[in-house]
Amino acid sequence: MDYISYFVTAFTTIFVIVDPPGNIPFFIALTEKFSEDERDRISKKSTLIACALLIIVALSGDILLKFFHISIESLKVAGGILLFVIAVDILLGGARKEFYAKRGLKHVDVDSLAVFPIALPLYTGPGAITATIVLSAEALDVPSKTLLLLAIAMVYVIVRLTHIYSEIVIKVLGKSGSDIVARIMAIFLAAIGVEYVFSGLESEIVKIIKIIRT
Repeated sequence: MDYISYFVTAFTTIFVIVDPPGNIPFFIALTEKFSEDERDRISKKSTLIACALLIIVALSGDILLKFFHISIESLKVAGGILLFVIAVDILLGGARKEFYAKRGLKHVDVDSLAVFPIALPLYTGPGAITATIVLSAEALDVPSKTLLLLAIAMVYVIVRLTHIYSEIVIKVLGKSGSDIVARIMAIFLAAIGVEYVFSGLESEIVKIIKIIRT
C-alpha cells in the first residue's frame, strides 16, 4: 500500500466533508450570544466529541460492515450518492445546515449546543461517518489505520483553530468569501461522491462478468 497517497486521500476527503472554513459562519451564528469563555467551552467540547466519534467509527468500520452484512462496494455506492446529495444542498445554499442552525439557536444550554447541532451533525454528519467507514475498510494494516486516525485528528485540530481565529478568518474572507469556500468544497465533495459510486459499481460489474464467464 502507498501510505503517503492513502494519507493524502484520507485527509483531503475528511477535510472536504467536514469543511472547517465553510462552517465558521454557522459556528459564529450559534455561539454569538455566549461569552468568550462559554464559546471556548463549546468549541472544545464539540470538537472533542466530533473527533472522538469519527475515531470510534474508524476503529470499528470493519466490524460495522460485517455486523450489517454490507459489502464495501455497496457502502461506496450508497455513500457516494449521499455525499453527492449533501454537495448539491451546499451548492444550492445549504438549507440543511440552516435548518440545524435554527434548531440549535433554541438551545440555551452550553453543553447541549456543543453536542447538537455543532458536533453532530455540523462537524460529524452522515457524510463524514460514511466516508470514514469506507476509508477504514480500505486500511488493511496497522500503519494505514494509524494514518487514518492521524488524518482525522489533523482535520479536527484545524476545526478547533478555525473556532479560535473565527473572527479573524471572517474579517479576511467575509461572509461571502466563506460561502464561496463552502461551495468550492462542495464541488470537490460531489466529485468524491461520484468517484465512490463509480468505484463501487465497477467492482460489482467485474464480479458479475466473472460469474457470467464461469
